[in-house]
Amino acid sequence: MRTLLVAGFGPFPGWENNPTPAMVRAAARLRLPGIRIVPHLFNTVYVEVARDLPALIARHRPDAVLLFGLAGRTRHVRIERFAHNVTTRRLPDASGAFHHSADIAADGPWRMPTAMRTGVLVQALRRAGLNARPSQSAGEYLCNFSYWLALEAVRRGEVKRALFVHVPLPPRRPRGPGTAGRPLPLARRLDSVDLDEVAVMAVRALAGR
Repeated sequence: MRTLLVAGFGPFPGWENNPTPAMVRAAARLRLPGIRIVPHLFNTVYVEVARDLPALIARHRPDAVLLFGLAGRTRHVRIERFAHNVTTRRLPDASGAFHHSADIAADGPWRMPTAMRTGVLVQALRRAGLNARPSQSAGEYLCNFSYWLALEAVRRGEVKRALFVHVPLPPRRPRGPGTAGRPLPLARRLDSVDLDEVAVMAVRALAGR
């Protein structure tokens, strides 16, 4: 049986409604033969992610790590191709702290790629009617930080694959006469059900299903 670690994040400054915990719950409900899903929610805190992600990998020995994060200023799903060796000084974590240095690993490369075929997942999401695009940067915040740690675990041989998926806040559906049943434009078709679908499709892609 293969094991997938699937994780999301709690709120952080400026963004109190993070949709990724619901996505993790949707992934945890999924039943795939031969696949064990380990769900986890991180507090959006550097020291806790740095402590808990390696501990989860050591405890559960997952074959793959799938991370979901909120990209509140985008209107599409971003499938992240890289993690970069950088942290931000513009936004503190949920505890009010910054990472202790501007980089993640002083002697590390400037970026690390995922071995996942991100284009395949992007196309699958688009065929399902979801606005998804490949992304070259996971940012400089805890999403990128956690992705770096997961990809480091891949590099060390502790995990076979890792992937980060950024999602936007689900938009409110229009209300009023004549709006019932009207299709939303593609860029506004992400609601809570659609985000569940993103979670399920990402899990299936990582599981090779």
